[in-house]
Amino acid sequence: MFRGEHHYSLDDKGRVVLPSKFRRALGDTVVVTRGLDECVAVYAPAEWAKNEKKLRALPVSRRDFARFMLSSAEDIELDKQGRVSIPQHLREYAKIDREAVVVGMGNRLEIWGLANWKRYIAEVQAKAPALASELEDLSI
Repeated sequence: MFRGEHHYSLDDKGRVVLPSKFRRALGDTVVVTRGLDECVAVYAPAEWAKNEKKLRALPVSRRDFARFMLSSAEDIELDKQGRVSIPQHLREYAKIDREAVVVGMGNRLEIWGLANWKRYIAEVQAKAPALASELEDLSI
């Protein structure tokens, strides 16, 4: 289970460190792809395999979503320092420049550009009172 928010700088090769507690759960190779909120999603291979199965089972009317996710997915081997190399097209999609935020999301990680993350958090904070009343039954 991945949780937390971690801030890192990318190196000149577009690599970012993954927290050691996450690396133990991920293993030596990860699958990176587009996330749904202008971020990069990072999955352990076994978790990604479950998603791929679900994507392949989608009806033809949802082929666009499957294509969106699968066309950008890549297997990436972590280096000895526990860094993941984020492909250029995914850095552009997620607007990741020099500063990145690695966010634990339960079954996956998300890597955000710092400016996008700050904007997203501000938007969620602005909606917090309405969200709290909608989610009151969850007792969170």
